[in-house]
Amino acid sequence: MKRLIPFVIAATLGSAASAQEAYVGAGVDYHFPHSGDAQTVTSAIAGLGFDTGLFALGAEAEYGLRIAGDNDYDTARVRVWVSRDWADYTFRVAGGVTEYYFEDDNTGGFNAGLGAEREVSPNLTVRGELIRDFMDNTFTEAVTTTRIAVLYSF
Repeated sequence: MKRLIPFVIAATLGSAASAQEAYVGAGVDYHFPHSGDAQTVTSAIAGLGFDTGLFALGAEAEYGLRIAGDNDYDTARVRVWVSRDWADYTFRVAGGVTEYYFEDDNTGGFNAGLGAEREVSPNLTVRGELIRDFMDNTFTEAVTTTRIAVLYSF
């Protein structure tokens, strides 16, 4: 039985690797802290996903730059996600770590998100998402981000 495990893992990874999808994109995010001032951010997003048949798994990284608002911090997130297609939409659950970069300090925490995507063309997708950053108490306890993004798949 133990000799079978490496073959099962290799077969699973081999089939997932053939169904991989890489994507890049940009989003406009509205950060609403539960204490403090709001800001608008533009984010660059890059990710990789694997279709397992029933659902898809993946990871993505993003970096956001402030474009408006009373706060002045950049945002970085690294997340893993699970998605499921339903009719013309893909629904996604994600979670990972968040880092806010201020001019002279930074603060971190973790995040959880829910979103939906719709394919506009074979390579272009539009995503709407809510992300909740659970930060340490240095800055704020939590920030809710509303995102609209456009993604290009390779």
